[in-house]
Amino acid sequence: MAKEITMPQMGFDMTEGTIANWLKAEGDSIKKGEPVAEIETDKTTIQIEAFESGVLLKILAPPGAKVPVGQPIGLIGQPGESAPSVAAEASAPPPTSVASVAAPAATPAPMLEVKATPIAQRIAAELGVDLARVKGTGPDGQIRREDVEGYAQAMKAGGAAAPAVVNTGRVIASPAAKRLAEQRGVDLRLVKGSGPEGRIVLEDVEKFAAAATAAAPAAVPAAAPAPQVAPQPAPQPAPRTAAGVRKALSRMRQTIAQRMTQSKTTAPHFYITLPVEMDAALALRQQINESLKPENLKVSVNDMVVRATALALRRFPNLNASFDSDAIVLHEQIHVGIAVAVEGGLVTVTVRDTDKKTLREIAVESAAMAARARENKLQPADLGGQTFTVSNLGMYGITVFSAIVNPPDAGILAVGAATPTPVVRDGEVVIRNIMNITLSGDHRVTDGAEGALFVNEIKRMLENPWGLVL
Repeated sequence: MAKEITMPQMGFDMTEGTIANWLKAEGDSIKKGEPVAEIETDKTTIQIEAFESGVLLKILAPPGAKVPVGQPIGLIGQPGESAPSVAAEASAPPPTSVASVAAPAATPAPMLEVKATPIAQRIAAELGVDLARVKGTGPDGQIRREDVEGYAQAMKAGGAAAPAVVNTGRVIASPAAKRLAEQRGVDLRLVKGSGPEGRIVLEDVEKFAAAATAAAPAAVPAAAPAPQVAPQPAPQPAPRTAAGVRKALSRMRQTIAQRMTQSKTTAPHFYITLPVEMDAALALRQQINESLKPENLKVSVNDMVVRATALALRRFPNLNASFDSDAIVLHEQIHVGIAVAVEGGLVTVTVRDTDKKTLREIAVESAAMAARARENKLQPADLGGQTFTVSNLGMYGITVFSAIVNPPDAGILAVGAATPTPVVRDGEVVIRNIMNITLSGDHRVTDGAEGALFVNEIKRMLENPWGLVL
């Protein structure tokens, strides 16, 4: 029996996602756990994996379509099985939009029906592109965003009719590269990627755009016929203020701005900083990593902090909580989120049931999720659902900082670098590796005294680190 593939929810505030790419075509065989589609959210691109083996019977939402969380985007079933067209498609949002596009005034013609995704229609309107002249590369000839941008790029470069499909293969590009390509009017199908597996990164788009600008004067033949499209306004320079060039916010930065503003304006923050002597923890880490060499595994300082934080949250449940209008929600499970820097911003991946996992398990999971985040291959289970967050800037040489609470958490721990520092021990000045940790707490949920006890518990475990591995 056919089963629905639905739009997953990655994060408590996600309401919809955009289909970036389908990694499988209708009729393709799929193995359980194999990626079938890429979903773009406000902050990252993730891959959806098949929940069972079978065949991709039908694609209900094409690339470019925005789909609410929980709505079906495709159907998976067994070989030879027919897709239930009525029931399944009735519950899904329409994958395409039919627009009536009039022919150019110079050539009167009957109204034409053009199948195009909503985003393709919007881009066409912005660029002044006649959809009747664009060849679609989507299912059943549907016009997608890439088709419109490719046509507009071709018209801008040579003034001739838009080419047929330049590259019908799947375009793999980072979200930042896609945003820059959209801003510069670059057809990603023409760009050669230099990233992993040919992925197009920001620098590839910048180089392509610069080369296209340099070659533009020679691109238009002297006798080129005038294009039969609506005239487009000349590109305008970015508006300038006294401070410099105005730069539009990316989707990721918009989301970060909205969530951090919400946190700082609704959650009264308090901050507690405590120095931790890390010599014993660093020595234990060296021993652990020496034993893990044959397996090519490593435990990081952050892994030890995450483990200590999870165990401390057991003793202080008010820090493993959320504020909810007129109540405090104490979470039954401990899921520690880890802030990961990615191209263009920040994402939080989640180690679930952190207090029940060994230091080794935390190290393996966090390293794998961080790698997927940087490669834009995150999975739905990697994101959202955290009950507390750890943010570490020690790798950048930062010794102390304060982080903003990550909603709906009650707190976040900011971790600095462990640096050799003169301290007094038994009346003598000695050098110890000191690491500062700073708790940012939501004062609606917890208080300074409780926060102080919490960070002291983390300090105790890191200074007596064998408790992290027993």
